[in-house]
Amino acid sequence: MYKKLSAERKQQLNLAKIDYNTTSKVLKLSGEWTWSCFDEKLLTVKLSNVQQQSLIIDGTNIQGLDTTGIFFLHKLLAVLKQQGNQIAKLDLHPDDQKLFSLSEKFSQVKPSNINLEHKTWVEEIYQVIANSAKTSYQLVTFFGQLCYTFISLFKRNNSIYMQGVLETISRAGIGGILICAMLSFLLGVNLTYQMAPQFVTYGANVYVVNFLGIAMLREVTPLITAIIVAGRTGSAIAASIGTMKVQEEIDALQTMGISPMRRLVAPQVIGLVIALPILTMLADVASMLGGMLFAKPLLSVDWHLFLLRLQTYVSINNFWVGIIKSFFFAWVIGMVGSFCGFKVKSNADSIGVQTTRSVVISICLIVVVDALFAILFKALGV
Repeated sequence: MYKKLSAERKQQLNLAKIDYNTTSKVLKLSGEWTWSCFDEKLLTVKLSNVQQQSLIIDGTNIQGLDTTGIFFLHKLLAVLKQQGNQIAKLDLHPDDQKLFSLSEKFSQVKPSNINLEHKTWVEEIYQVIANSAKTSYQLVTFFGQLCYTFISLFKRNNSIYMQGVLETISRAGIGGILICAMLSFLLGVNLTYQMAPQFVTYGANVYVVNFLGIAMLREVTPLITAIIVAGRTGSAIAASIGTMKVQEEIDALQTMGISPMRRLVAPQVIGLVIALPILTMLADVASMLGGMLFAKPLLSVDWHLFLLRLQTYVSINNFWVGIIKSFFFAWVIGMVGSFCGFKVKSNADSIGVQTTRSVVISICLIVVVDALFAILFKALGV
C-alpha cells in the first residue's frame, strides 16, 4: 500500500474494516479510512461474494476519513456496481458526507475542451503569426505609453529619476567599454586581414582605408555595439524589472502613486541614449586602430598614410550616420527590455523566457531599424 507498516504498528492502528451482513444486506464500514490504515486487498477479499444484490452501505462507524479514504470509497462503489449490485442507500457521518459530496462534484466536472491532437504545420504557422501580431501590437502600445511618459516629463520640474539614469549609464556605458572596444578592434583586424589579398591582387592597397572607413564607421561598428549592449544591458533591464514584478514591487510602486514607466522605464531609455553613442564612438576608434595596425605589415600602408587618406577620402557623414543610428538603437534596446520585463508572470521560469525574448526581439528590431536607415540615407544621398 502507501506505507510498509510493521505488524506492531498495525496493531496500534484502528485499520479500516468492511463487514457484510447477508441477512440484512448491509455493508458496514468501520475503522479509520485514512492513507495509513487502509489495505487495498480489503476490497477484493470482502466483496468477492457480494453480487447481484440491493445493498445498504453503513459508514456511520467510520472513525476517520481523508481524501485517500474518499478515493477508496468511490472505488468500493465502483466494484459493487461492476458485480451487478445496486446501492440502495449510503449512510455517512455528516462531516464525512460533506467531503464525499464535494468529491462527487469534482468528479462530475468535465475537463475543458483541450485539443490534444498534433497540430498541422498550417496551424503552427498560424499560431506563430498570431502570437507575433499580438506581441507587435502590445509593443506598439508600449511605445505610445513611453512617448507619452517622455512628453509628461517636461510638465514638472525634477521629475526624472536621475539615479536610475546614472546607474544605466554606468552599467551600459562604463561596463561595456572593454568588450565593445575589444570586439571592434578585432573586427577591424579581421576585415583588414581578409581583404588584404584582394587589394594586393588589384594593386589597390591604399583603398583599405576607404573600405574600413565606410564599412566600419557607417554599418558594422554601430550594429555590433548595439547587439552587444542588447545582450548585456537589455537582458539585465528585462531581468531586473521582471524580478520586481515577481516580488510585487511594481504593484507597491503603483499603490504609492508612482508611475513604473516614469520611475523604471524612462531612466533606462535615457541612460542608454546617452551611453550607446559614446560607446559607438569609442568602438569606431578601436576599429580604425585595429585596421591601421595591420595595414602596415599586410598592405604596406603606414599609419601616417592611413590617417591622411581617412581624413581626405572618407566623409565625416559616415561617422555621423553611425552615431545617429545608435540613438535609435538605444531607444529600441531600452524599450524592448522594459517591455519584456513587464511581461514576466509570477514565476521564476518566466524571467528567463522574457529575458531571452528581450535579446532576440531587440536584435531583430535593431537590424530592421538599420535597414530602414539604409533606405532613408540612400534616398537622401547621405
